[in-house]
Amino acid sequence: MNKLFADEDNKAILGKFLFISFYISLFIGFYFNEDSSGSGGFIADFNNTWGYVIALQNKLFVLPSEWVLHTPLHFLIISKFYPFFESKYLLRLFYCSLCFLIPLIFYRTLRIKFSTVNKNLLLIFSCSIFLLPAFRSGAIWANDHITASFFFLVSLYYFVKWEKKRDIRLIYLQCFFLALAVYTRQYYATIFFYYFFVYYKNLNFKFFFFISSFVFLLSLPGFFLVYYDPILLSTTFDSNLSNTILVSSSILSFYLLPFYFFKILKDKEKFFLKKEFYMMLIFSFIFIIILFNFYNYNYKTGGGFFIKLSYLIFNNAYFFLLTSISGILILLSLIREDKSNIILVTIMLLGFPAYMIFQKYFEPMFLFILFFLIKTNLINNFFISYKNLILYYCYILFYLLSAIINDYLDLTKTVL
Repeated sequence: MNKLFADEDNKAILGKFLFISFYISLFIGFYFNEDSSGSGGFIADFNNTWGYVIALQNKLFVLPSEWVLHTPLHFLIISKFYPFFESKYLLRLFYCSLCFLIPLIFYRTLRIKFSTVNKNLLLIFSCSIFLLPAFRSGAIWANDHITASFFFLVSLYYFVKWEKKRDIRLIYLQCFFLALAVYTRQYYATIFFYYFFVYYKNLNFKFFFFISSFVFLLSLPGFFLVYYDPILLSTTFDSNLSNTILVSSSILSFYLLPFYFFKILKDKEKFFLKKEFYMMLIFSFIFIIILFNFYNYNYKTGGGFFIKLSYLIFNNAYFFLLTSISGILILLSLIREDKSNIILVTIMLLGFPAYMIFQKYFEPMFLFILFFLIKTNLINNFFISYKNLILYYCYILFYLLSAIINDYLDLTKTVL
């Protein structure tokens, strides 16, 4: 294994092999109608919204809420491609075939952001996107989740380029593609809060005004849509923020724990001697225990990998609470690293105040945010050693395998 990663040619071959192999695995999943994220949720989404796609073929302005509570851009795009295929199966296959673009753009953006990291290691890591259950299911079932992820990632590509080269034209591209993401899935609108925070800090008043005016123009169709279909704002809203914070922090911990673990490995001799660690741990514990007094979330309606595992193995919420505590602990450490991270942390914790919170909402969106927007050394520590990459792949492969088993055995519906 050491020899494999010591040679650059070997790393380049491995990266290309993984990319092609994982891409092919999408079509294998397509053949078997894989829905590894949601136990039928993506299949139901595709079938239940097909009437909306047909309606948009005949009329441009059709309110989406009769079929779906998402903004309509994805369905409008799909409706324009469908006449070329006249087959739902072929349309899905075409959509699935284009989804290699997300890992590819992820890799290109990583190369700009982490220019000092070996490009072949970045390619190998980028291939892990193919293994995320929500990405796979969304690609296989032509879901708006993937379309929104694509637009969001392109926006981040221009954001990262702008950080390296302060060209005002790149900001217009960032906002344009983020607006497209919002018109595909409305919760991406919260990212504009962070964008504007960054613009306010780095632009003079004249350019900040121009950008604000441009975003306002982009938002006009959204105001028009919400005026005629106001339910798009409420979706599955739940006023109990204790549920939202507990579930969201647990889901976020799933993605953060591997990188935090690598940080501990790097600094294990000093890490547990730091007073700040114990202070944040005590605060996280007390905070979660207080919130748990108001907790009434129905774990059968989503909640993420850890909450399902908690009830499946232990038949209680205790393990789930531990993951919520670890999530708050790591998020606090991110805020401690850089105060500006508090905006993104708040968005991630409170951005899905719903009575149904699914892990697929955060996947791969949060990974994109972690690698390209959050200011932290967690990622730099991760790319120090190829062993971290191997361990990360083991973690993601276990996640995918358990998701596929759940898909076929329907454990979370028959056992829980």
